[in-house]
Amino acid sequence: MRYLTFFSLVFALLAQPGCSSSKPNVPFGHVRGRVTLDGQPLPNAAVMFEPATGRPSYGTSSEAGEYTLRYRGQPWGAIAGRHRVRITTEGLFKDSPDAPTPTVVKEKLPKKYHSATVLTAEVKPGDNIIDFDLTTK
Repeated sequence: MRYLTFFSLVFALLAQPGCSSSKPNVPFGHVRGRVTLDGQPLPNAAVMFEPATGRPSYGTSSEAGEYTLRYRGQPWGAIAGRHRVRITTEGLFKDSPDAPTPTVVKEKLPKKYHSATVLTAEVKPGDNIIDFDLTTK
C-alpha cells in the first residue's frame, strides 16, 4: 500500500470533482529536491510549500529522500514566490507485512520543521532544486 499522510489526504480532497483542474493564471515553478535528516535521506516525509496567497503544493519524499511538488494534483509545482515550508513524518500509514492493519508512524522531526516551522523557500518560474538538510537538534 502506498504511504498516506495528512497532507496527501488534503491533496486527495482538493483533487476531487468540483475543484478546478485548470491551471491558475499565476507563474509556477517546478520544484524538486532532497530531504535529509542528520545527513541521511529522510524517506516518506510529507513536504508542503505554503505561499502567502493561493493554495499550497505537496510532495512526499522517496526512499532516497527526493521529492517533487504537485499543485492540486497536477505536476505544475508551486506558485512562484516566497513560501513557508512544513516537513513532517507524523501520520504516515504503512502496511506492515506482519500486521493486518496499518500502523501510525510518530513524528521524527522537531517542531521547528512542521507545526512551528522556521523553513522558507523562494520558488522561481522554471526549474527549482530546493534541498532541506534537517537535524534532530
